[in-house]
Amino acid sequence: MQEKEKKSIDRFGTVLLAGKILLSSGAEIYRAEETMHRIAEAMHIEDMDAYVMNRGIFATAKVPEEGIETRIVSVPDKEMDIEKIEEVNELSRTVCSGALNIENLLLSLRKIADKNTYSLSGRLSSYFLGAAGFSYAIGTSVQDSFCAGVVGSLIGLFSLYARDHIKSRVLGTILGSILTALLSNLLIVLGLGRELSFIILGVMMDLVPGVAFVNSVREFSQNNFATGGTLLISALLTCVSMASGVALVEMLVPGMHLISTAISDISRISNAVLLLRSLAAGIGTVGFAIMFHVRKRHFLVCGELGAVTWFIYILFLKLQYNEVIAVFVSGFLAVLASRIFAVFRKCPATVFLMTSLIPLLPGISLYRAIYYFFMGNTEAALHFAKICSFTAFTIAVSIAIVQQIPRSWKIMK
Repeated sequence: MQEKEKKSIDRFGTVLLAGKILLSSGAEIYRAEETMHRIAEAMHIEDMDAYVMNRGIFATAKVPEEGIETRIVSVPDKEMDIEKIEEVNELSRTVCSGALNIENLLLSLRKIADKNTYSLSGRLSSYFLGAAGFSYAIGTSVQDSFCAGVVGSLIGLFSLYARDHIKSRVLGTILGSILTALLSNLLIVLGLGRELSFIILGVMMDLVPGVAFVNSVREFSQNNFATGGTLLISALLTCVSMASGVALVEMLVPGMHLISTAISDISRISNAVLLLRSLAAGIGTVGFAIMFHVRKRHFLVCGELGAVTWFIYILFLKLQYNEVIAVFVSGFLAVLASRIFAVFRKCPATVFLMTSLIPLLPGISLYRAIYYFFMGNTEAALHFAKICSFTAFTIAVSIAIVQQIPRSWKIMK
């Protein structure tokens, strides 16, 4: 009996472990399905059929010497870890080429699953760069962007504590947004910061559910509506929690009011300022690359893509194009570039897609829509809700168009 169980784990269990690692690390549904099928084929597992969602895998297959097996695997809700996705992707290629046997594959997968890459210094630096970079990118001063980075680092420290001690993610987000508003207001009172709204918005970039948004858009573009809807609801609840915390503090602390637009005086931005803000967006993107555990060798490319994406977006707005066109052009080029870089650097497109789209994500707009709704400003709430909807739809269209490009094209091989 034990020998039979061992054989089952060595084959079907190994296939499902690869899918579990991918999903818990933030990979797309189709990537998990394709990887599991490739590994199953290499192991001579026949007739494998799997129904995959973001929190579970339901699979059945005919395993040699074992017969037909059916498994249900629960996928834990963890944070984004692109390095694990890349490592599993490399392992699948190796095993398909015949250069890795089943036993070593299983050992390698277990090492990847058990690896903990979250360090205190990495968490603090990623939150500082993300908050400071995007705070300056949306139009604040160097002084306020630095304040945003400081508050962001403290929020990163709090998130580490919340992950281990607060079981409810909603409660953790509410407390994090309350702490963000209080610390930002404290810096204003001490004279260290000037524009409270820009400081808060910069820090909120660290809290906004960017992973859930991108993943929901990707799943919708792949016709995985159940998973896409689940992720979208998760993102919505996160934004509601963020807005609730800030609105609560505003009711208690006088003078805390957000401005009506995230980017000020776009038509008057000089080329030099545009370049500086784009560079800041690139730095913020690197911060998220650290947060998502992208390998260091990809940092430069991620930063460049983030900077170029933001530059194109602001440039089109400066040239008086509407929001939809600006998002579509910059988003389409970011998605296309992500796929091209993935080919040349031999890694999943997720490495660059998850980071390059960060500047365009509609999470901040959704957060502000909910915030203004709580504060009774229906007109502003509808304005940002419209921007959020158009942005999400436009990004989804951009991803869908690029995915239609045949892999047979030389540049996509």
